[in-house]
Amino acid sequence: MYSSNQEGVAVSTNPLEQFAPTNLKWPKLKKEEKRLKRPLSKRSGGPNTPEGKSKSAQNSIKHGGYSLVPRSREEFARFEQQVLGSFQPIGVVQNQLVSSITFTLWRKKLIQRYVDEAHDSVEIDDVGHRQLACLTEFPFAERYQYQLNVNENDGVRLQRLAKFWANNCNLPSDTESPVDVIAAGDERIREIYSEGTKVLGQSVVHQAMHESFFYALDRVMLEARECRNSIGLKLSRSDDITELVNYWIYRNSLKISAARRQTREDQALRILCDPKIDRALSSSDASLQKQLEAFWAIKERDIETGRELLNRLVVPQV
Repeated sequence: MYSSNQEGVAVSTNPLEQFAPTNLKWPKLKKEEKRLKRPLSKRSGGPNTPEGKSKSAQNSIKHGGYSLVPRSREEFARFEQQVLGSFQPIGVVQNQLVSSITFTLWRKKLIQRYVDEAHDSVEIDDVGHRQLACLTEFPFAERYQYQLNVNENDGVRLQRLAKFWANNCNLPSDTESPVDVIAAGDERIREIYSEGTKVLGQSVVHQAMHESFFYALDRVMLEARECRNSIGLKLSRSDDITELVNYWIYRNSLKISAARRQTREDQALRILCDPKIDRALSSSDASLQKQLEAFWAIKERDIETGRELLNRLVVPQV
């Protein structure tokens, strides 16, 4: 109910409304509440691409040890016969307990097989080039990271480097660049060109024996990467610095090998120390212990048959 005062302004006659706050603010909705407020057509229905669906299908997998399919029914049948031959059960109860023991032992065998195969795959599979690039501080663009896993030894990379040096680094002395920075970089190339042809032309090169030359070559290649000499300008026009990447990998081959080895060791250790695998094995061990205790408790108990009791009750005739 409302009434007008002397000024003609409507005033509420309800005493409770006089003390009600006038600047109420609704609380902000949380992120989950905002999602629920949206219509169903606007909500996320999960991944749409085949790759995303294949990844989301693995969300419920904890370790994958139980998901391994037995190699063959014959293998499990042979394993079951071996267990039965070891325990030699008598009666339905003992046979049922031995069947449970067989299944638990088979489950432990599957988990151990999963760990062994995962560990072997770590040794066979190559390390991702993105991970190697991060560990080795790869200084080039992402499109060149794949070369970290190219299967080429130092001898092949040395031959490529020698060919690149002979074809691109023999700068004429009568050509001077108008830019001082480029001219200074080209002069450093001319200073080491003859020595580079001699060193890089060998079939086997020990970098430690030519340390001063490779330090000078490092500077030349760095200036080429930054377009501060004629080599860099030429490569930038072709938009292909693969040979600079090849040289960097050649110089850092030991560092790359150490990073690859460390990554594989970390992955293998992560598999061996997986807490999910430990819990699965512990659960199997606990089940196996209870089943063995129940089996041997029944096995060692003397169960007399009716015929044995009858022979005991019969009184021998005199």
